[in-house]
Amino acid sequence: MRQNLNLDCCNMSAKKTYFASDIHLGNRYMENAPEAEKKLVRWLDGIKNDAAAIYFLGDVFDYWYEYKYVVPRGHVRFLGKIAELSDAGVEIHLLTGNHDIWMFDYLTAETGAIIHREPFTAELSGKKFFLAHGDEVGRRPLQYRIIQKIFRSRLCQFLYVTIHPRWTSGFARRYSLRSRKNGLAPEKCLKAQEQNLKSLTDFSNEYIQTHPDVDYFIFGHLHIIYNRVLTEKARMLVIGDWLLRFSYAEWNGEVLDIRIYED
Repeated sequence: MRQNLNLDCCNMSAKKTYFASDIHLGNRYMENAPEAEKKLVRWLDGIKNDAAAIYFLGDVFDYWYEYKYVVPRGHVRFLGKIAELSDAGVEIHLLTGNHDIWMFDYLTAETGAIIHREPFTAELSGKKFFLAHGDEVGRRPLQYRIIQKIFRSRLCQFLYVTIHPRWTSGFARRYSLRSRKNGLAPEKCLKAQEQNLKSLTDFSNEYIQTHPDVDYFIFGHLHIIYNRVLTEKARMLVIGDWLLRFSYAEWNGEVLDIRIYED
């Protein structure tokens, strides 16, 4: 079920809205993952004075599971910064991705972030934005849809939580590392990206037939930068990642741009 949020930012017209995706904090395949987190915090620190809202479109964490009294270690710089921004009045939105689908209430309670578990539409300065991570819409392989249902199952989550974090965390991080290495193989990556990009484009074109009021579709997940005109009114963007590109989208109320962060 998709949510529809009416987030009218007319009272914050001088402010900007930012979008970022696929940060994968805590990953084991970057040469210097801690430095990437510090770079992300520097970006957040640089936009804090003109940001009305920041939308993280999934896979902020490479692995995340909240036990009742335990959460994954690390990420303290990032968590502290979004808590600071939230306390200052900046809306922080976190969409769950395929790597951090198991967000529950911890991040909301500790940082003030708003968690979204489904794609949704947000109205920003009179324009409508369809926001999603990108793996939960469009035509997906059957095996992937089965895995998603398993991950979202309350029963499976209950069974998973009975296993000690020492084993679950290690398994999840090893699986993510192997998956990322396979996904970065050129011959596999190109074919998969073409299929996934076509799936998102087809979905956007079909969705706009029944929802002609949507102005922008913004996705993550694919780890590429892509900007396509769908109609005279609508555009679709895939906004890259914070593993290789350090890219984000910026909406100032009139223009939507994809930018690259450089210190």
